Amino acid sequence: MLRATILASAATLALLAAPASAQSADLEAQRQAVFQQMLADPANRSLMQQYAQLSVQMRDFEAAAATLERLVDLEPTNTAARVELAIAYFALGSYDVAQYHLAAAQASGALSPADAARVARYQAESEERGDGTELDGRIEAGLAWPAESGDTGTFFNANLDYRFDLGDANVTMWVTEFAYSNYTPDTGSLNARQSARLRTGPEFRISGDAYGPRLQPYVEFEWLDRDPTLSISYTSVAVGAAYQNPINERFTAYADLQFGRASATEPADVDFEFHEASLGLTYRPSRDTRFRLSGWVEELREVDVANPFTTGIAGVRLSAQHAFNPDFNVLPNRWVAGGFVEIEQIDRENTFTMTEIEEQSYGAFLRAFVFEDIYVETAWAQVMQDATTSGVTTSSEESVVSVQLGWEF
Repeated sequence: MLRATILASAATLALLAAPASAQSADLEAQRQAVFQQMLADPANRSLMQQYAQLSVQMRDFEAAAATLERLVDLEPTNTAARVELAIAYFALGSYDVAQYHLAAAQASGALSPADAARVARYQAESEERGDGTELDGRIEAGLAWPAESGDTGTFFNANLDYRFDLGDANVTMWVTEFAYSNYTPDTGSLNARQSARLRTGPEFRISGDAYGPRLQPYVEFEWLDRDPTLSISYTSVAVGAAYQNPINERFTAYADLQFGRASATEPADVDFEFHEASLGLTYRPSRDTRFRLSGWVEELREVDVANPFTTGIAGVRLSAQHAFNPDFNVLPNRWVAGGFVEIEQIDRENTFTMTEIEEQSYGAFLRAFVFEDIYVETAWAQVMQDATTSGVTTSSEESVVSVQLGWEF
């Protein structure tokens, strides 16, 4: 069943990616056409600007920076080109160079109020990242309405990512991630849960470049209360290694492997050991569109009991999102639309009992940025679960509509 699900998700990814691939191919064709014109007329500044803009759309920031450098050399007073050059260097992680061009643009006195505010934001971010530390995160709070139970519930999510530059030649960072989630509309909800996770460890850039593999050995602590799928609450500690490889401007591969031990407090006090492996691939045909396909397997085994349960988990998830600016000029000024589909299979057995759980979920969201970093999001999700024990199947279903206020920083 899971193999068929993976194949179906891969096929879905191909179908979803087709329009984006066509868009990407069209952008590349336009860029190549402009490039050929530049070869015939290398001093044409309008062509340089077009080529740089198309390169940014395709997230080829190195090509954009090289072209904009030439344009700024030819037109030192072209403030718009200098700002775009600074942003290209910012995207490449060259924060000192970005700050130089941002300061030059600010000193020109030719910035509009909107551009001045934009430059100030990039300056503050460049200074923060350039000083060897970086803090990113998202905080969300809102209301959810489960259709079946009719019990309105509040929820809160927080994700923080703190990076500290260790100062070596390969840009090694010490990375600490914290995540907290709380959603408890009622005890019978298929979505109800509360969890906290802390992961910390050094991240090595093996190639020492913006692209190329990165490896993070880590230790992770987790607390989970009332997982309705496994019917347990636990605290755990694990060690593992996370692999990330930005192959190029379009593709990034992920992998994660961890081993740990947990202590469950519900429904009974019992310890269990676990190991988990996951793989993922992100495809970004443009800077505004992203697809991600991920899969995972996990095994949990009770220890120090006479008749231990062994639980196997396997799942696959496909998600997509697209950012855009609406045609009408009213708040909000930037929108993000997206969705996901996920299937997870759980097998739990001991000598006497076997339970199979298959859970399917899918949903969509629309995020509207009211200000630069503040957004309102409306989302809908559907969860369906079939649990089979001793040949008896119990089916459950729940749909949830939510509205939340979020802050990205």
